[in-house]
Amino acid sequence: MCIACIGIVSMLTTPAFAAVSTPSATPKAANTSTASAQLEELKVRLATKVAELRSVVKRAMFGTVKTISLTSASVETKTKDIKIELTDDVSVSQVISGKRVNLDLEKLEVKDPITVFGTYDEALDLLKAQYIFIESAIQTSRITGVIADVDSEEFSLIVNTADGRSITVDIEKSTKTTAWTAASGITKAGFSKLAVGDSVHIVGIPVPKKENRISASRILDLGNITGAAGAPTTTLIPDASPSATIKATPKPTVTPAETP
Repeated sequence: MCIACIGIVSMLTTPAFAAVSTPSATPKAANTSTASAQLEELKVRLATKVAELRSVVKRAMFGTVKTISLTSASVETKTKDIKIELTDDVSVSQVISGKRVNLDLEKLEVKDPITVFGTYDEALDLLKAQYIFIESAIQTSRITGVIADVDSEEFSLIVNTADGRSITVDIEKSTKTTAWTAASGITKAGFSKLAVGDSVHIVGIPVPKKENRISASRILDLGNITGAAGAPTTTLIPDASPSATIKATPKPTVTPAETP
């Protein structure tokens, strides 16, 4: 009887152990699958966010108003027509009798020469305007680029433009300098606030008999929005070529040793 009892107990307990051990691997597989799905979802969300950041960038442009409606405008530039989104939050100003005056958006008219600053959406090919400045009808030079050098002694800048030019900009006592930030909008600034790497929009008058040089009447400093380096390279600064350096060195024999 004892042997039989032992056999019965063995038959009853063996399946129980099997039942306990079998499902132990199932939660691990489920957890691994869930973690993998969450990781893939995170990758997709990160990729989407990066794409959004790349498609929307700060931008300044100059052109002439071609058409205008309650919510949008078309601005003709040198390269193409740009669609501008207009909202109630857009700031509009113009220099009238030597003073900058804030205006209502309704004052914007067809054929007005304007400078627009805002965020450009590449996917929609749309510039969402944040600030509009109505320019004077007088023919002046307008350049947009990145500051490559600041000369504190001569009170001048070297600005590299998107088309590969290096423009020398003279700062005059009458030059009006403003800066734009997302927190404060347009604020008064000065020469000391201009820094290498800043994107600027400059309006000025060409200096007679001097190529690629203007006398600035207005400067709008947009800050370092392109991630440009904090120091200019010699290739961007006029008269900084190796040949010019050798001519200025009293002992040409030591120049090769100093050249990087």
